[in-house]
Amino acid sequence: MSAFSKQMESKIKSMLHGSEGLIIKSLGEHLVVAYMNGMVDNAQLNLNLLTPLTGNAHFDSIDKLSEMIPIGDCKSFNQLSDAIKKLLSGYALVLLEGKKGGLLVNIANIPSRAPSNADTESTIYGLLIAFTESMEKNIALLRSYITSDKLIQEEVQLAAEPQTSASLLYLDNENEKNPFVELIRKRINKRKCKGLIGSPLFLKILTDNKYALFPEMSLSERPDRTAQALLEGKVVVMVEGNSQVIIGPNSFVDFFESVEDRYSSWGLGMFSRSLRALALIISIFLTPLYVAALTFHYEMIPVPLLEPLIMSRSRVPFPPLMEALVMEVSIELLREAGARLPTKVGQTMGIVGGIVIGQAAVQAGFTSNILIMLVALAALGSFTTPNYMMSSSIRFIRFPMLIVAGFLGLIGITFFSAFLFIHLLRMTSYGKPYMYPFYPPNSKRLINTMLITESSPFQYETDLTKSNTKGGKSRVTKWFKSNNEE
Repeated sequence: MSAFSKQMESKIKSMLHGSEGLIIKSLGEHLVVAYMNGMVDNAQLNLNLLTPLTGNAHFDSIDKLSEMIPIGDCKSFNQLSDAIKKLLSGYALVLLEGKKGGLLVNIANIPSRAPSNADTESTIYGLLIAFTESMEKNIALLRSYITSDKLIQEEVQLAAEPQTSASLLYLDNENEKNPFVELIRKRINKRKCKGLIGSPLFLKILTDNKYALFPEMSLSERPDRTAQALLEGKVVVMVEGNSQVIIGPNSFVDFFESVEDRYSSWGLGMFSRSLRALALIISIFLTPLYVAALTFHYEMIPVPLLEPLIMSRSRVPFPPLMEALVMEVSIELLREAGARLPTKVGQTMGIVGGIVIGQAAVQAGFTSNILIMLVALAALGSFTTPNYMMSSSIRFIRFPMLIVAGFLGLIGITFFSAFLFIHLLRMTSYGKPYMYPFYPPNSKRLINTMLITESSPFQYETDLTKSNTKGGKSRVTKWFKSNNEE
């Protein structure tokens, strides 16, 4: 090992705080190649980097050195400290004695899985491929669907320790700049945090209101859904090392849209969405109405149902509120256990556990047959929501709704429903009204949403700027500007 290679090894190791894994290759007295073990493609290293440089002992400049390397992603740097992050990302450093800086050669081969089927967004129709943990592969996969020069990729850097790389993707509108892109830039630049940043944590940084009960942006692992979102004028955020991308802005109805809806006819698509809307109502209100009726409003129960209801509850020693809470908590425990256990064991646990616990609870007199049926229907209603984040929010809301129904009856349900409705009307996503197209009302967009008609590029924000315009700027534009100036 030459004196120059020993000097570079000592200098780089000091910048890495003595961490192991650094490999230094000395090619003569004045040339050094440095890389991290296990993070480079050994075939490219030997064939396209070490072999061309071996036997050429003398180089006059960095530019001539670059001409000898048959690798496309090869660029120079001025300060060694600026190249350390790239070294840790799988790049090789080529250093020449007596010259400032050196070359960064991309021979990275970070371990990652190949694109596979979507796990969290499984569908019957449509594409089966999903994103991976490699941002380069994800962007390449997305560009294979949108072969347009208007697809813009913009790298952003979050002020975090360790630093996290991300990319903004959006379609360029020649007539008008996308207002959501500038808002995302501002939020990223003024946020500072520590720890590993994944897509779910990155989503919290970009959210309008961190105390919102409902998700404002969605996570997706499907490239076809992401491509459709870009064509609608939305913005996509990809985070390095994450297989899910962030899509925004989103409205409330977007979380109930499945990829299959666009592959079906308008009739089937509208039926599926209407069924999910009915499932939403059942999931939130079914068990609270049961508790309210048995506690305060017996007159609501039809006379033919009174006798079987009384017989079913004759052995139950608990009030309806306690009975419903016990069953709801049991359902959530089964769901959580099934999600944490291995796949085959989790499915068996959910089926067997539900049957055994339900049958045992009825025989022991802890609950009634009718309540088990209602709780099961409410759970099924929440599971029909295509988006897992929205499904979790719906299940969470059911518990406070149950409590107010047990203490205040229909009055409590009414007041809590009004609170949820006001909360939804006040929510925004990237400054866009969350309940659009219901509020601000846009009848044309609402019909298109229900009929699952195709959206043209940039139609998403164009509708927003035109809705409810009276004498100049629209109410939506004012809301967006007030949010953008925060």
